[in-house]
Amino acid sequence: MNILQGGKGVFDLKKVVILILIVVLSSLPAYAQGVKINAKSAVLMDAQTGQVLFSKNKNLELPPASITKIMTILLTMEAVDANRVSLDDKVTVSSLAESMGGSQIWLAAGEKLTLKELLKAVIIPSANDACVALAEYIGGTERNFVRMMNQKAKELGLKHTNFINSTGLPVDHGKHYSSAYDIALMARELITKHKKVLKWTSKRVDYIKNGTIPLYTTNDLIGYYPDANGLKTGWTEEAGYCLAGTATRGETTLIAVVMGTKSDKARVAETAKLLDYGFNAFHTVRLINAGVEVNQVKVKKGKKLKVPVETAREFSALIKLGTKDQVKRKFKINEKLIAPVKKGAVVGKVLFLQQGKKLGEVKLITTKEVKKAGFFTIIFRWLKNFVMSYFNK
Repeated sequence: MNILQGGKGVFDLKKVVILILIVVLSSLPAYAQGVKINAKSAVLMDAQTGQVLFSKNKNLELPPASITKIMTILLTMEAVDANRVSLDDKVTVSSLAESMGGSQIWLAAGEKLTLKELLKAVIIPSANDACVALAEYIGGTERNFVRMMNQKAKELGLKHTNFINSTGLPVDHGKHYSSAYDIALMARELITKHKKVLKWTSKRVDYIKNGTIPLYTTNDLIGYYPDANGLKTGWTEEAGYCLAGTATRGETTLIAVVMGTKSDKARVAETAKLLDYGFNAFHTVRLINAGVEVNQVKVKKGKKLKVPVETAREFSALIKLGTKDQVKRKFKINEKLIAPVKKGAVVGKVLFLQQGKKLGEVKLITTKEVKKAGFFTIIFRWLKNFVMSYFNK
């Protein structure tokens, strides 16, 4: 007889257990069960390490629409930081810039704005006329600027990206495309190396021309999602609704990219869902400290025959809750050092892997200098080894 027995019948123990499990699982927060994203392609990335926390068709090549402008902004900020141009430079609007359709601030040919004003217009309301004006000023012509965009894409290792223009507007010739993963990479390059951009991308409204022209953001994630601070929206009929969203909590900044959603509300909702998943399901774990001695490496022809090797820096990664024990270390060390060896010389690296996926790596460096041994020391060692090998036969 079943141990669970009532007055009118017998309960099936297996069914009761299954029912309990269903109730428990349904009560768990969404992040504990994973996340389902309604978009053609999506990526969630940790901005600090580049670690991918979630992906869906991450390398699918799709039209990025105005998310293209992340690369335009990146090249502009690089030119500013390299002192090739200044935010205070006056830029004259061309007839080509004036002719741009789509989102714009209605610039007129011959009009002059500062580079900073144009940059704000690109970042906040996604103005195509301001974007072309920037491209022409930085690159000489938009065509040359596009060459710079594609060259930068190669430098960043963007394997699924090709630009035809600086705006992301639909093209009649050529293929203008990117992927969620590539967009996350270029977004990471922008916000980690040019953090001042986040001051502009985090605003719902700003002003140019001495406060007379308001700029309203196209990014409804700002003000909707707590701690959201960027980054760029995109839309065309072909691309659908796209968003590269960023948010920062404490020392953690996440980049969430969704491509090909069905509405403005949908792209915000799916981006928020990704960010929630990242902040709730993961926590930062320090995997190794700086200055940890991990091995001693032989040094040929050195005054000392071995040199200690240590980690060059500390390393932390976002780890899914309850999975720290899955993280493995893999050491790759050069075992063929020849004196002289400088202190701090890179002799290898330690990789951090979780279920075959790379979380990051840390360089391994020598802790001491090893000078080359003198001639007689080398001869003495050779004779000693020769004699020892004779007696060990």
